[in-house]
Order: sequence, then C-alpha cells, then structure tokens
Amino acid sequence: MKKALRTMKVLVARKSKLLLCMPIYFIALLSYGQSQKISGKVTSSADGQPLPIVNILEKGTSNGAVADMDGSYTIEVSGPEAVLVFSSIGFLKKEITVGNQTTIDVALEEDVKSLDEVVVIGYGSQKKSDLTGSVGTVSSEEINKYTNADATQAIQGRVPGVRVDANGGTPGANSIVTIRGTGTMSDSGPLYVIDGMLTNSMDMLNPADIESVSVLKDASASAIYGSRAANGVIIVTTKKGSKGEIKVDTDFSYGWQKAVNTIDWANAREYAAIRNMANDNDGTPRAPANDSQFDPTIDSDIQAANLRVAPIFNGNVRVSGGGENATYSISANHLDQVGIVEESDYTRTNIRANSTFTKGRFKLEETIGLTRTVNNPNNYFNQERDLLPTIPIYDEEGNFTASSMPDGGTSIYGVGNITNSLGLATVEDRTITRNSVLGNIAASFEIIEGLTYKLNLGLDQYSQNNYTFTPTFFFNATLLGRQDFAELRESNTNFLSTLAENTLNFSRVFGDHSLNLLAGYTTQKTHSRSLGIVATGFPNNDVRVASAAENRAQAPSRDITTGLRSYFGRVNYSYDSRYLLTATIRRDGSSLFREDLRWGTFPSVALGWNISEEDFMEDITFLSDLKIRASYGELGSNNVAAYSIDPEMNLFSEAILGEGQNRVPGTSITKPVNRDIRWETTKTTDIGLEFSMLNNRLQFTMDYFNKKSEDILLSITVPRYTGLDGRVPSNVATIQNRGFEFSSVYNQVLGDVNLSLAANFTVLDNEVTALGIPDPIFGGGYSSNGLSATLTDVGQPVASFFGYKVLGIYQSDDQAAQDGRTDGAGAGDLRFQDTNGDGALTEDDRVFLGSSIPNFEYGFNVNASWKNFDFSMFFNGVSGNKILNGNRYRGYFDTEGNYLADAQNAWTPENTDTDVPRMSLLDLGFNRRMSDYVLESGAYFRLRNLQIGYTLPEVLTEKLKIQRLRVYTSLQNVFTITNYTGYYPIVGRGNRDRGSDQNIFNQGVDESAYPTPRTYQFGLQISF
Repeated sequence: MKKALRTMKVLVARKSKLLLCMPIYFIALLSYGQSQKISGKVTSSADGQPLPIVNILEKGTSNGAVADMDGSYTIEVSGPEAVLVFSSIGFLKKEITVGNQTTIDVALEEDVKSLDEVVVIGYGSQKKSDLTGSVGTVSSEEINKYTNADATQAIQGRVPGVRVDANGGTPGANSIVTIRGTGTMSDSGPLYVIDGMLTNSMDMLNPADIESVSVLKDASASAIYGSRAANGVIIVTTKKGSKGEIKVDTDFSYGWQKAVNTIDWANAREYAAIRNMANDNDGTPRAPANDSQFDPTIDSDIQAANLRVAPIFNGNVRVSGGGENATYSISANHLDQVGIVEESDYTRTNIRANSTFTKGRFKLEETIGLTRTVNNPNNYFNQERDLLPTIPIYDEEGNFTASSMPDGGTSIYGVGNITNSLGLATVEDRTITRNSVLGNIAASFEIIEGLTYKLNLGLDQYSQNNYTFTPTFFFNATLLGRQDFAELRESNTNFLSTLAENTLNFSRVFGDHSLNLLAGYTTQKTHSRSLGIVATGFPNNDVRVASAAENRAQAPSRDITTGLRSYFGRVNYSYDSRYLLTATIRRDGSSLFREDLRWGTFPSVALGWNISEEDFMEDITFLSDLKIRASYGELGSNNVAAYSIDPEMNLFSEAILGEGQNRVPGTSITKPVNRDIRWETTKTTDIGLEFSMLNNRLQFTMDYFNKKSEDILLSITVPRYTGLDGRVPSNVATIQNRGFEFSSVYNQVLGDVNLSLAANFTVLDNEVTALGIPDPIFGGGYSSNGLSATLTDVGQPVASFFGYKVLGIYQSDDQAAQDGRTDGAGAGDLRFQDTNGDGALTEDDRVFLGSSIPNFEYGFNVNASWKNFDFSMFFNGVSGNKILNGNRYRGYFDTEGNYLADAQNAWTPENTDTDVPRMSLLDLGFNRRMSDYVLESGAYFRLRNLQIGYTLPEVLTEKLKIQRLRVYTSLQNVFTITNYTGYYPIVGRGNRDRGSDQNIFNQGVDESAYPTPRTYQFGLQISF
C-alpha cells in the first residue's frame, strides 16, 4: 500500500511538471474570450469503468454538463483559461485547466478513507495506522444523517463495545452509556472530554455541533486520563471554522411523535368481570360498582387520555469562516420536544462559539457552549393505583376526579387507594431549569521545532432550579386522591468545575524513527452548593413562594468540594511505520481519600505491528493492510461520595444514663465511616487485529478484551451493635468483563450508485467474581409491596434477576398438596419449582433467572446515494437479556389497579388451557412473589433510523444564489421486532430502590417506563 502511494505521487508530480512546462506560445494561439468545445470520457481510476452522471462545471460560472451513462460528455467553455471541475458522489473532486485541449479524458479516484486518517486521542491525535489502542470513531457525516435530540444517541450501535441505553422515551432523559460492560457498583459512567474540558455528560451538546466522537475503550487508549477513565473515555470534538469565505449552514426539521406500542388494559366491563371473578374465587362480596351498581356509561381509558401525538422541532444555524491567521464558528440551536405523554415537554437552547488564532509559533483556541434546558416531566404516568375504567376521569363540571360518589368515597369500587394520574400531572406544577456553561481556552507555543507547550483552562458550570408545587386538590377521599395542604418543594444548585492543564509535547521524525513524547500536570476542582425548601400551608393555590407558607418544614442544603491533582506522561514510538510502541503512566491524587491513601499510579503499555509494511507482504495483493496490536493497562476510580471518610456528629443528641435513667445532653457520631477506603483498580488486556481488502474498500477490526475491576467500592450495612445506623463504603468487590468486538466497513461504487455498509457486534460476559460481604445485594424494587427483583452475587452478572421458577399452573388442589404446599395454594395457582428437592417451597428454592445485560449486541448501517438522492438506514439490536415487565405484575396481581385485558383468560375449572393463574385478591398461593412469570425476553431487532434526502443540482442552486439545498424526511423507530409486551424493550433503570447513585441494581426493571415514540420528521438544509 505504501509503495503504491509513493508511485502515484511520482506520477502526479511528473504530470504536473509536464503541464507547467507546456510552451506558452501554444496557448497564445487561441484568442482570449474565444469559445472552445471540449469532449471526453470520465472513468473510475480503480477499474477503468465509465462513470455516469458526473457533474462537469466550468469553474466560476454556471456553465455545466453531465456525463451520460457511458461516461461521455461534451461542453463548450469560454476559452483556454477555463478550468473544468469534475465531481461525483463517492469520488474525489478533480480540476483540469483546458489549455489547447479539445479532448479531456478524466479518471476519478474513489473517496475511500485511507488508514492515514487522523483519529483524536487523549491530549492529541494520531494516524489510524499508528494506533496501538482500541479506539472507536463516529464522524459528523454519520451523525448528521439522522436527527437526534440527544447527542449520546448518535453513537448508539455504531461503536462495538459501547452500549447506550435510554431511560425510556422521556424527553430530555439522560442516556446510560456503558463501555465494555459494567465494572462498578454505582451509576458512574464514562468520562467525557469535550474540546479539552473534562466533564461527566454530553447531554448539553447539540448533535449538529459535533465534528467527531472518539471512544477510548482499552487501557492503552484511555490510561492517559488515569483515574477518570475506569469506565471508558468519550472524546468529543465540535465543529471549527475553516479558511475561506463566510459560510452559513442552516438545518430545520419538524415532526410528530407517537407511541410505538400501547398496553391492552381492560375496559370497564372487562375489569368488572375480572374483579368479580376474583371476589367469587375468594368467597368475598363483589364490589357494587362492578356488579349491582355497574354504570355502563362510564368506560374510562386513562392510558388513552394520557397519550397523544406530539410535535418536535429542531433548528440549527451555523456561521463559519476564517482568514490566514484566524478561523471561527458560531452556531445556535433550539430544540422543542413535546412529550407523547400529556403534561411533559422539554426545550433546549444552545449557543456555541469556537475560534482559533495563529501567529507564527503561537496558537490560541477557544470554545464555549451556553445551554439552557427547561424540563417539565410527568412523574405519574402508568404508576400504581391509577384510575380504574369504572371511575370517570372528569366530573360533571369538567374537573378531574377519581370517584363518582358525592363524598368522594371509593368503597363502592372495592379499593382502598386510587388516584388519577392525568389529574395529578395537570394540577401539579413542576419545572427543572438549568443554565450551563461548558468551555475552555487553550494557548500553545512551539518553543523549538517539535517541542510545544500548551496551557488549557476549562470551565464546567451550571445553575439549576428544581421546582415542584402541589396545590390542594380533591379527586376522592383516599390518601392518594387528595392533597389537603398545598406543598412547595424547591431547590437551587450551583455547580462549578475548573480545570488547569499544562502539557509539553515533543514530536520528531529521525529517519525511520518517529517519536512523540507527552508530559503533563493537571488539577481539577469541583464545588457544588445547594439550598432547598419544603413548605406547606399556603393561603391559596395561586401563591407559590415559600415566604407565604405557614410552615417551612425543611431547608435541606449541602456544600461539597472535591479536588484531583495528576501527573502523566506518554511515549509513542514508531519504527518505519511497522513496529509501534505506546507507554503511558499517570499518577492521581484525590481529596476523597485520606492523605496516605490519596495517590494512585496507573500504567499501561501497548505494542503494534503493521505486518502489511513488511517486504514479505508485497506479493499478497488481496490484503491492503494488516495490523495486530496488544495492550495491558491499569486504571483507577475514586468512585465514592464526597466526605465518606469524615464522620458526622449530632451536637444536640441525648443519652439515658445513671440509676435514674435521666436524659443527658451530649454529642454523638451519627454516620459510620471507613477511613481505609482506597482507589478502585481496573486491569484491562486487549488483543486486536485490523486488516483491509479490495484496496481499502473492505475494512475489518476485531478485539478480544478482558477487563477486571478490583477493590470496587461497595456500601455495606453497619451492624446495629455498633450503635450506628447506615451504610459505609468498603473496597470489597471484583467484577470481570470479557468479550469480543467486531466491526467492518465496505465502500463500493456500482454504476451511478455509491454504497457504504458498516456492521458491528459485541459479545460480552459480565460476572461478579468477588463480593467481600457476607450477604448478596438485593435490589430492583418494582411494587409498593416491597418485592425485589435482582440479586448481585458471586458467579453472576451484576443485578441478575432472582426468584422462583414457574413450572405451570396447578390443575387440582391435590397437585398442590403433593408438592408440599401448605400456604393455601390450590387449583389455578402458579406451580413453583422445588429447586432443592426438600418437598417444601421456601426461599431456598429461589434461583437466578437471567440478566438485563445483553450478551450479544449489534448494529448495521446502510448509506447509499444515487444521482442527487441519498438514503440512510440504521439497524440495531440486542439479545440474551431479560426485562421485568411491571405491567404484567400489576395487570394480574395488583388488587387496587386495573387488570390486563388478558386476565379474562385466567384459570377456571372450565378454562384450564391457559398460562394466566386464577384471579384472587387474597392470593393465598402468593402468586405475586418474584418469579420468571413477570420476566420477558428483552431481545429486539429494530430499524432505528431511516432517512431519505434530495439535494438540488448545482445548476439550480447557483441560480438561487445559494451553495446547497437539501430536503429530507426522517423516521425514528420505524419498526421493532420483539416479544416484549411492555411499551418498548428499552427501559433503562427503575428508581424505586436505594437512591439515585445505586440504580445500577435496578437495571432492566420496567416499573413504569415512559413509552418510546416513533418519530416522523421533515427537514430542510440550506447553505449559503
């Protein structure tokens, strides 16, 4: 490959010299301004085949022609000084001066990205052919083919080893990104480096501002970030300006969203029949509203009332340009997304400015992004105890209600607690407003040739107001159906993170030796302060400020400061582009640990061999390039809450002492601590193979990795005999992730069709190899009955589903008795497996039932163009995972909510051929216990995105005085093939248990996930 490129350069150079040496007098024979007729043929340089539909344009004019199906063309130009521009999709543009020629045959080269493309890595960039680490990339070309509201979704399914899991379809919801499997016991995600600033999210970014995304997956690639990189690193580079005329790019789209799926809940008559069946089975009286007082005029559908077709608008404007010493890019974006669930919406406004200034050896770069988001969530959709279909949504006056009784009673319905989710969401006022700034300024100076010093100063700041006002209301007389005192919950949070990085970079080539040295020192400090108020007792529902409340019950506040100081260095060495070495070391000090345990050292080393550059590969023509690489490294993580090593004291506590047992004032420690906590360590081994065929048109990348995370910080419950109550972090757990990644890219021109195909898949095995505590970790709560769905234990994936295995349904009471059931189970109840064979059903019979972590994940992209049309499709899918369907649990076993319509098919002596157990309110057989009955396969295959576009021909755009005009239509979630019966098989993590920093134990629990929409959009792109 290298020799071929050298030969091509020599030929091009010779041709250029010949053109420059043409006798000037020969051109002078033609008079200025005299027209000249040119004809010729356009072919592909790769195979010599004719190229149809090639645009031929006389530069600087609107005079043009198009090659026919044989590649032939004819054009009349102004004279010998005319320059012809040949362009075709999928080929490099070519310019030729006419001179005295009347026949010009042109061979266009395919626009195939070579292995010399530059990839952004930590604190710099590197040629892809010189990479020794595992790095996945996504370009702006791929991102811009689809309209994404969330920047994180732009990398979903495009980089093997990277899982992007949305928290349902909630507008503005944060996506969960996992790189090469879960390696922690918390919700910590990867580190994001946005234009040099280190932060914890890319949610604030406008996807249209992204130039490229690099995902650093193994230790060799990410070790330069040390303790910040244990969960992977995602480097985002935003678009910069370029030298030339001022350019204006606009992109506006408008569309509609609709729920992909709905749940088949029972209507009023079906509900009444099912509830009556349960009462009859239990021998209890029927509820009057379902029997003697059934009202056929009431048939409420709270699901239909909550769901709607919702609009979405996205607008982008960018102005860019530059001169000899400076470039700039200024962009603005506004996203307005109305949720498909009533009373939910999200807006985001972005302004970003990037600029560069170069003078001699000095370079100054600046990037700043301003973002404002306003989120109005609906926290009540599809919750427990929602409105029954036998209860009206509105009363006669059009007000929300949850009872048709004059006193608001619910006894007629046979339930104790019921509410109206749409009413709650409507009367409550909730808004989360955030104003954020993310940016940096970097100055670099080349001290001597090859030696550059750089100072990078970064800022990540936001101010957030979280406001919820619940007015007084009365839907019914139950606890959930009324609010007797208006309540205000409001908090204000200010967050500031500052970064200062000093780096020294030396890069030189000595003959066949290429050397790059990097040394750096960095400090980052974060400070967060919040103050809140909980107030009740307002004069009326219109006054909504805390100062007007009778009772200011709470004023929660916090002030947190953390710091990190780091030293790092890296060596990149290449000999003759064949033998590659990368060695990195980083030493981090964290304020979260005590002084003698504060510092951690994290090294890595990687080797690469470009086999295709060896002499013995010259005769192997079917391979364009071949490289193998291997790496090992260690990364750290200070994955613990601030001040975990500092005890908390109550200065106003009391103790009972003495013979009289009198209360004595004093001071007591209220929070247990473990001052011996230290760094988590992740050790990663990676072996990679890269090769390409067919002159780089077909490229493959394969990686095997083994990632072992040790000394994982886990919160352990303190024994009560210590006199303390709470959980304390300890370095006790170990998690291992092993897997295989594969990706391929194929580019081909077939006649007038330019085709690009890309595919990838990941095989992953996640296992807890050590826990270090006497009891496993329960999690995954999915009902108000306190049931848990997941268990984290040695030998299993993190947060595996744990419960009973269902073998069927008892067809007689004798069958239940023969199984040793003494809990009241009988005919029609679920039959659970007696795992240990002791003849009794106990907690010891519970088993692991699967995991929410897919063991196989894949993506497939198709991009094609024909003439001025372009076409893109993106497929992705997962398999091997389970989802707990909370709707299935509630639809069969909840005593105070609606049933699934399928509950009509419940077991009866006359209907035994069914998998639905008998309906019962008493549930003596405890059918509702955690079992695989509520688990479903989470596997799916979907057409995630589809886009079709048309670009106006240049002849027309020139007449319109614009550079480019493209119209497109885009569809998201076009179709999904799955056996999951919930709203959608992407559910994120439930949040009933353990607090927001421990939701990892709730992954795959679909308690009431927001439905994922199907989106139809139409867009217009114009460039000036």
